[in-house]
Amino acid sequence: MRKLNRFFVAVIMFLLLLNAAYAFDVKANPIKDKIVVDEVAEFEVTISNNFDTDEEFTIKKAGYPFWDMYTKPLQNPITLKVPAMGSSSIKLFVDPLYITSVDTYTLDMGVVLSRTGQEQKVPITIGIKSTEPLIGGYIPTVLTSVDMPSDIDPRDEFRIKIALNNQNVLDYPNLTIKIESNLFKDEIHIPLGPKEEKNVELSKKLDPMTPPQEDRLIIAIFKEGRLIVSPIVKEFKIREYLTQEELPKEKSFLKIKRSIKVVSNNPDYSGTVKIETTPLKNLLLTSSPRSELTKENGKQYLTWNAELGKDNMMLIYVYENYRPIVVIVILTGVAILLYFLFRSPIVVRKSIANIGMSEGGISEAKVVVRVKNRSPKQIANIEVIDNLPNIAHVEKELSIGSMQPHAILRHPKKGIMIKWNVESLEAGDERVLSYRMKSRLSILGEFNLPAATARCAVGKRTIISNSNRVSVGV
Repeated sequence: MRKLNRFFVAVIMFLLLLNAAYAFDVKANPIKDKIVVDEVAEFEVTISNNFDTDEEFTIKKAGYPFWDMYTKPLQNPITLKVPAMGSSSIKLFVDPLYITSVDTYTLDMGVVLSRTGQEQKVPITIGIKSTEPLIGGYIPTVLTSVDMPSDIDPRDEFRIKIALNNQNVLDYPNLTIKIESNLFKDEIHIPLGPKEEKNVELSKKLDPMTPPQEDRLIIAIFKEGRLIVSPIVKEFKIREYLTQEELPKEKSFLKIKRSIKVVSNNPDYSGTVKIETTPLKNLLLTSSPRSELTKENGKQYLTWNAELGKDNMMLIYVYENYRPIVVIVILTGVAILLYFLFRSPIVVRKSIANIGMSEGGISEAKVVVRVKNRSPKQIANIEVIDNLPNIAHVEKELSIGSMQPHAILRHPKKGIMIKWNVESLEAGDERVLSYRMKSRLSILGEFNLPAATARCAVGKRTIISNSNRVSVGV
């Protein structure tokens, strides 16, 4: 009986231990478990939590350094949170690092309950179906990096730099580097020794008219036609540009033709073309096609909307025409010359002085007529005539330096005429003629006097010069 009791106690203890052992379950379902030596196996690890509380589990790597286990994104350590009485899954990648033979390999992956430290071992089986990627017992490992500009101006030469680093003792007498994009293709053959580092540079020059676009450069490395480095992809773009080139000037008589060639690698370029000008210079400029005048930062520019032709080019012509200025200068010079040739050699000026007042109006005034010879020669027999309306009469006035009238004539309708005869005037000389007028009645308001006239003969011409008119008012 005692033995039977001990048996039941042992069974109960076993069941308790069994329950503790299966507090969580782990399954590793293969996604990709048959691979070649340079591929990566994939498994889906599912953990079922049998507790009534949320738990965290840690997945321990197995097989290192011959194997590597990791997740994407990378976790270190690899952990997984599982809800109470629920399950969660994580994808696990298994990479053969140093495997050199075809075989089936089993790795014991450990899953640990973080709260208690309880661990379960879960077998993961991987079949290596080919070791073809191995060379001389090694996986070819050539670390490769590529450096090139991401923004390329097609007018400029650019460089592609490829850095190679042989990680093992394999010797590559003839590696093939293939470089390919939508715009160019190249193939380079180089040797790479054991543990050798080497830099390869390639200079490229595109067609300057390559249109703006986005492209990708793909670089792959081969040994005897076999890909040993996964292709490297570099994104880049071709930049849009617009250039203005001034062609040689074409000069003719007082005229300059400027030709401006506008070129872009984008046939649909949308923008403006401008050249600086000044307000004065702009008066002399014309252009084809017609331009608009714009201002920017205090400066003036001739501006055009870019309209490119089939050859991605636009020609602008700007004409600097100085002929109108020369014509104006010549005409002005001719006018001045004609003025000096045909102007009257006698200048007559008339003025009023010593005005007398009576009964609130003008009763008398002194009239002064100056006659000057502005020619370089003597002028003789000059007749000077002045006129007064009938409302006034003339009194002779004796004053030093003045010449008295030779005759004073009265006309019933035309008024009074005062006449002087000047025998001669030397070049640059001036003669002062004056008289005093008196009004019969006081003149109120404004009183206008007509112009005086000088007449003489110069050669075969009769010269007549008139003075200014004068007004007297109160």
